[in-house]
Amino acid sequence: MNEPSKTPQTRRRFLKTMTPAAAAMAAAGALAQPGERAGTFVPMDVKWPPAWLTWVASTTACLKALDVDCDLADVAGMSGYAFVLNVPEGVNISGPTAFPWDLLNEGVRMLGRTTLVYRSPEFEGEEGPPIVVTPRTREHCRMAYEIVAREIEAGRPCVVWGAYQPEFAVVVGVEDLKYHVKSSRQVLRQAEEPIPFDGVIAPSGVYVLAFPTAAQVPQDGADLFAIRQADALLRGAGPFAPHLGLSAYDTWISALEENRAEPFGNAYCAQCFAEGRRLARQFLAKVALRRPTITEPLNRAVAAYFEAEYAMADLAKLFPFPEGGQLADPAKRTQGAELLRAAKDAETRAAAAIAEAVGTGLAGQP
Repeated sequence: MNEPSKTPQTRRRFLKTMTPAAAAMAAAGALAQPGERAGTFVPMDVKWPPAWLTWVASTTACLKALDVDCDLADVAGMSGYAFVLNVPEGVNISGPTAFPWDLLNEGVRMLGRTTLVYRSPEFEGEEGPPIVVTPRTREHCRMAYEIVAREIEAGRPCVVWGAYQPEFAVVVGVEDLKYHVKSSRQVLRQAEEPIPFDGVIAPSGVYVLAFPTAAQVPQDGADLFAIRQADALLRGAGPFAPHLGLSAYDTWISALEENRAEPFGNAYCAQCFAEGRRLARQFLAKVALRRPTITEPLNRAVAAYFEAEYAMADLAKLFPFPEGGQLADPAKRTQGAELLRAAKDAETRAAAAIAEAVGTGLAGQP
């Protein structure tokens, strides 16, 4: 998301307001329909890789289907998602997704496909139900569907935001103005019903990420880009500080100590950011093997990320999703805060090693 909405909504609140949202969409049903297409599906079997970070899972699934040799760590690391730590006040459930997604685009292209992004700046109305499909925003949904349909007709899966809930999914087919998707529902063995083109649940606006053509980027340049991106994200540069980057740990620790953390969001953030620390460690280990000139500092970063990963994994166990654990218990909150301090200490050392690798890598450039 480019910016949080004026009235931020949690995923839980969106799920609770599905009925009035559906009523709003039905009221808009008299609007002109986009041109219907016969059912069309991509020719390959798209595999959904289980992951908490659904943008990473969706992008990985698309790239692998398009013959890019990559895994979750490659996508999370090269895009920078693995190095995102975004914790809003109160630790609500938006943290793992409420940051500027445009930060990720350049890294995706480094993996071997061009990108095409369609992004609407709005979806929520300031009055009425949280999700309001107005004639204007319904046109955004219509255009997103048209773009997706063209990609599917060309045999290419793509990523959409807001499938069943505010999460990412892979579109593998279109039929009767509906999306057929692969999503995290597969992990839960839940049915994946077709989603109407204007039935996405997309706070901050509809989003499509497509991968039209093959690309080739020198690996050394891509690796240097990735560690520079990691360095910037960990420092939290930009307008989202202090909630994005290492300083976000302090926001989280304070929320636990002052009993301001939302149980559902706290548990979700713990799962997502624990996974992010693991993917960061795996990605940096790969780069360390490929780039002898920066192997030493990156190995130190990998060792530090092991510590951060284990601390965050313990946090995720302490506050399991979705019930959230015993967040009302002061002892549990104190334990959680201590785990976060341990993770911050380790990731701060990792960030220093990454910054050293960036300097070494830049010094070796012509």
